[in-house]
Amino acid sequence: MDIHRSSENHSDPSIAPRVESPDLSPADQSSERLQVNILYTTPSGTRAALTIASRLSADLRTCSEVLRVYAVPYSLPLERQAVPIGFLEEQVRALARQSPAEITARIILCREPRAILRQVFPPHSVIVIAGKKRWWPTKEQRWAGILKQEGHEVIFVDGD
Repeated sequence: MDIHRSSENHSDPSIAPRVESPDLSPADQSSERLQVNILYTTPSGTRAALTIASRLSADLRTCSEVLRVYAVPYSLPLERQAVPIGFLEEQVRALARQSPAEITARIILCREPRAILRQVFPPHSVIVIAGKKRWWPTKEQRWAGILKQEGHEVIFVDGD
């Protein structure tokens, strides 16, 4: 599994500069393969989303990428997040070991996850997001709504 660590810079001052590790390579951006994006929410929710994504991939020639967005508190510099980047990588690696499909991952450090969601996916992306369905909108349901408004195909999975 490849993990691309970065803090995408999309002309937003709340986003940290790019951070890369030489032993981790970026995701394959091959144009001939459909990419299914999995938005990391919780370990159990992301596991459920990976299961759905691997079912989608069974008959299609697709690649899967997990996107782990981590909001750095405003009280800390973007370069010094409260949780070590290695811990975030290990969370994703643990899920990848349990997944039947091969996945790549990106970890993005930011201040405002909702702003990143509007910028990080290519147009008309297929995105799987898991969360708890409630009568009031949860964070995951709000994220799914934002992504749908941006024109993406969103599959919401009940992560219970």
